[in-house]
Amino acid sequence: MEEEAQDLCLQHKRVEYRVITDRSNVCRDLFRQVASATGFCDQRRLGLLLHDSIQIPRQLGEVASFGGSNIEPSVRSCFQFANNKPELEAAMFLDWMRLEPQSMVWLPVLHRVAAAETAKHQAKCNICKECPIIGFRYRSLKHFNYDICQSCFFSGRVAKGHKMQYPMVEYCTPTTSGEDVRDFAKVLKNKFRTKRYFAKHPRMGYLPVQTILEGDNLETPVTLINFWPVDHAPGSSPQLSHDDTHTRIEHYAN
Repeated sequence: MEEEAQDLCLQHKRVEYRVITDRSNVCRDLFRQVASATGFCDQRRLGLLLHDSIQIPRQLGEVASFGGSNIEPSVRSCFQFANNKPELEAAMFLDWMRLEPQSMVWLPVLHRVAAAETAKHQAKCNICKECPIIGFRYRSLKHFNYDICQSCFFSGRVAKGHKMQYPMVEYCTPTTSGEDVRDFAKVLKNKFRTKRYFAKHPRMGYLPVQTILEGDNLETPVTLINFWPVDHAPGSSPQLSHDDTHTRIEHYAN
């Protein structure tokens, strides 16, 4: 399941994520960890939160997949989204997190994986014929009644007539009647679009916030928040640490 979660984070396919699990409370609690007494957060405080949060993929050796260790571009992205205001309020941060920025995309993925573990969908996989589909369900937004189970999706299997660039929607919980109607309308709309259209309009599954070798580093003193005990030498930089093998590889490749 861990490998599937990593694959899901990095999908460049046209996949929409429908998440029933409410992540707002989690993100709001994270914001409160660094917000001031007035309930606002400046760039410095947001940098503290993002730096400590990125330690989870960093300890797993996957920090390069989420843009690297330098969190300055993520801070810049968030404040640009908030029209470059000097301080953020919780609602602005939550709206930015709903876009699933690259440096934090592992958090909603974790929620989707947890929600999908026991999910049972009354649908049949068009490839392996599994019915009902257990776990993640991927519904085509190009063809009617075309579903794929998570095993076939992660292995890249497709049925005849369905291309990898076609849009799909992911469900980690059973669909509602409203979602079924909404997807039907999207399939009908996409029926009039060609393969060239989908090839020319790729869609990311997250908000790109590439941080490797970009921008200045924001240092993180361990006095404000410290979710994981990490030693920080004075003046040290989180970028391109000796532990970040993936980051170094990409650095040398470029």
